[in-house]
Amino acid sequence: MSIEDGFSSPVDVAVIGGGVMGLCIALEAARRGLSVTLLEKRYIGAGASGKSGAILRQHYSNPLTVAMARDGLKLYSDLESWAGGPSGFQRVGCLILADRRERAALEGNVGLMREAGCRAALVTPEQIRALAPMVAVEEDVLGAWEPDAGYCDPLIALATLEAACARENVTLRANCTATGLRVEKEAVTGVETHDGCLPARRIILAAGPWTNRLLAPLGLALPITTTRPTLAFFARPHDLQSGHPVIGDLTGEFYCRPDESRTLVGALDISGDDVVNDPDDYDESAPDAFLRFCRERVTRRLPALQRGPGRGGYAGLYDCTPDMHPVLGALPEIGGLYVAAGFSGHGFKLAPVVGRAFGELLATGTYETLDLSPLASTRYTEGKPVTARYEYGLLG
Repeated sequence: MSIEDGFSSPVDVAVIGGGVMGLCIALEAARRGLSVTLLEKRYIGAGASGKSGAILRQHYSNPLTVAMARDGLKLYSDLESWAGGPSGFQRVGCLILADRRERAALEGNVGLMREAGCRAALVTPEQIRALAPMVAVEEDVLGAWEPDAGYCDPLIALATLEAACARENVTLRANCTATGLRVEKEAVTGVETHDGCLPARRIILAAGPWTNRLLAPLGLALPITTTRPTLAFFARPHDLQSGHPVIGDLTGEFYCRPDESRTLVGALDISGDDVVNDPDDYDESAPDAFLRFCRERVTRRLPALQRGPGRGGYAGLYDCTPDMHPVLGALPEIGGLYVAAGFSGHGFKLAPVVGRAFGELLATGTYETLDLSPLASTRYTEGKPVTARYEYGLLG
């Protein structure tokens, strides 16, 4: 492979996308002795990662996703050991609330977590009030309590991962837009950028909503739809400054978590979110109607927030697949081309686990710790989408 302007030498792995996913993949590939260059069109965390709620819960309806979330929580909660720096992790617990009619699903998902070694319990209204007295619950509500869950600060975690990549000699190229993929004889040979061509033996697309833009010239497309979720923030009054758990309220269709002296609030049901055709040009503001929705719903569960001034909000991007699970691994149509996209709003918590898996895959040709092959791109054409064992309709 020839060396072209702007790049000093060919690399074993080119990672496209400087979000949390790209950083974790680059880090683990470099630790396996591979030469790695990461390309980011703007700055580290400029896409969905920097705007993430970064909630770390293990409550899912599929055993593989539970296992991935479990390992992601372990790695983030001690990011110092894995990546040499903090994540801003706060262990506040996670409380999923549902109508008693959802008891079977709640019990099933609690069972899945327990089978995976996670601490989880079904809790009654009385127990909820004892665990979290700031939360108002009716007698017809049940909860699933996950004491080890919490959240991290996405910007702190991104900074730690960026520094870890630098220590492992990953070349980080910010403000370097990947404009195309070079393919010869049905295998990748490099990445076209505004700075020239980066020769690469393997290419990882960790570009979220921009993934299909790079695949289209090759005649390929993944079933990814880009949507525009929104977050709102409310200042907590003095009597709520001690915080509260992460809450996922299936009856109120919202979730929330503490955010320093504020509470972050979002909608659980994203089916009505706007579809974004151009991820480089979308409205990042929070509509007034959404802010009203969040205030009305969150104050039912956290009545003290009725005295909490609004602190605005913003919109970000999700790259969603039909089964709301990511597409991971090699694309069979082109040798050396891999993808990690379509995380449907769950990517931040899963990124360290995906990074670990890609390190294994690139170095040995197989997954070693967790088998992520059920998340391959071929699952849709093979009629094997990821399914929920116990489904609420709002959580994967």
